[in-house]
Amino acid sequence: MLNMKDGLYLGADGCRGGWITCVLEHGDLRVERYDSIEALIVAYPEFDAFLIDMAVGLRNSADQLRPDDLARKELGSRSSSIFPIPCREAVYAATEEEQKQANIRALGKSLPKQTINIIPKMRELDEFLTCHPEYKNRILESHPEIDFARLHGSVVMTWKKEFTGFTDRIAILKKYLPGKDLSGMWEKAKELKCNPDDLLDAACLAVTAALAAGGMCETVPAEPEQDENGLYMRLTVPKKNIGIPSDGQKVAVVTGGANGIGKCIAEEFRKQGVKVYVIDKAPGDHYVGDISDKSVLETFAEKMISETGGIDYLINNALPLMKGINECSYEEFQYALAVGVTAPFYLSKLFAPYFREGACIINISSSRDRMSQPQTESYTAAKGGIAALTHAMAASFAGKVRVNSISPGWIDTAYKVYEGPDALQQPAGCVGNPMDIASMVLFLCSDKAGFITGENICIDGGMTKLMIYHDDHGWTYTPER
Repeated sequence: MLNMKDGLYLGADGCRGGWITCVLEHGDLRVERYDSIEALIVAYPEFDAFLIDMAVGLRNSADQLRPDDLARKELGSRSSSIFPIPCREAVYAATEEEQKQANIRALGKSLPKQTINIIPKMRELDEFLTCHPEYKNRILESHPEIDFARLHGSVVMTWKKEFTGFTDRIAILKKYLPGKDLSGMWEKAKELKCNPDDLLDAACLAVTAALAAGGMCETVPAEPEQDENGLYMRLTVPKKNIGIPSDGQKVAVVTGGANGIGKCIAEEFRKQGVKVYVIDKAPGDHYVGDISDKSVLETFAEKMISETGGIDYLINNALPLMKGINECSYEEFQYALAVGVTAPFYLSKLFAPYFREGACIINISSSRDRMSQPQTESYTAAKGGIAALTHAMAASFAGKVRVNSISPGWIDTAYKVYEGPDALQQPAGCVGNPMDIASMVLFLCSDKAGFITGENICIDGGMTKLMIYHDDHGWTYTPER
């Protein structure tokens, strides 16, 4: 399972006189410049994944397959961004004319100027891999425009060297780097004496490297050939279902979805054609597991993402333990917080790279986040925590995921109709049922709520707004002694 804070991921793009490298190291993002591949590896001899925008693996004849033609076909009208890769003899030829002639002999065609200009970089990388076989097939080739297309869900038609195209691609990267400030990338290029799109490409490669480490990439072609030096001629790129739902179907996760409010939410999503994944500790036809367990969350998230490639809606609904200060042990209180606060936080973190465009997180809090009965500390603390967590995550996920919470009041999951004081203590004149909450969940996840984030919406029939005093309307208060 991908977690940006669990590894070291490198993305490198050639620039004039060196290499621009984006480093994702345990959640920290940096952009650095190195004069050579050798110097880069001295700085980072160990890494979890390293992608480079440069040819890895060189043909000797046209009979051998490189990924270039397949990648151009995928990019369509943007195929010109992928330059022809020369044969090995051309890469090591001394002059431009000798390079062209060598390529004609081996591959049957000459070389454009764009390819000739980057041959020194190809030679440097190939020589490095020859001298350092321990890095063979560990430093992998990718191509940023293919990566951007797959991260976005379609080919990006604007030009990255223009400011509009640059900002379009920054917006794509932000979806996979929540909380990272990428606004200074254009200015950072001046400091590093490179083109802004060099930084952009390096960052895209680093994100793709992180996805590769998490098992969310594939190779083009699927069964690559090796060159005479044993290097695989392939591109490592995000899987096609990263940026778009499979077959257009939305995907939702509902915790505590086996019964009650959670079950109703799951059923309403399914009626809308959404594919729903439920995790609950109760036995049933869903993923069975206790979400207080970190390993359960990781295994569940890995399974869900491996099957869908992305997520549209996360509903953190699972019910924490309710015990009071007289009886609740330290361990029980910790368990309530693990279910009610830590699990929603950690699931959101695990899914962060996989939230699709328009994604939403809905946290189910409680009207007890603002009012209490005696001996309810564990539940009330958890519900207050998730309400506060909501506006914090809304800030961190800004521009990528909308995050809201719902605070139900008295909701009867058996749909019983109450009369008399039980009903009338709510100004709405009735007790709520799960559909009252599920309807709001679907609304907050819809485009109609596109301007709502960081909010807590209390659905309690007005009960928390009704002021009641001793001896008011026949009500008396007699506290236990």
